[in-house]
Amino acid sequence: METLARLAHDLAPFRGVMIFAFIDPVVVVIGLWMGWNASQPAKIILAGLAAGLAGTVMGFFASLIGFGWFDGGYRFWGPHVLFRIFAGIAWALAGFAARRVMRPANTME
Repeated sequence: METLARLAHDLAPFRGVMIFAFIDPVVVVIGLWMGWNASQPAKIILAGLAAGLAGTVMGFFASLIGFGWFDGGYRFWGPHVLFRIFAGIAWALAGFAARRVMRPANTME
């Protein structure tokens, strides 16, 4: 229990970055779409990586032109990328699972 409390304390400066990573529209859309189309569970990691990196690049370019959906810029560049990749993997896993629930394995193309 003490370890979890220490982890929560250490991650306190990054809470906003973590929240925005999971609600970033680019990460959500690309993660769900690529997860839905993944034919094997191993492709979920690649889908999450692609979603996280696409979300980071789009967020960076949006902030350059003055349009961004998060505040704070890129002073935490590494965590922005890392948490968006984790979020992309989570959304890809959700898309992969949703397709398996909606379409059983014997009817997938």
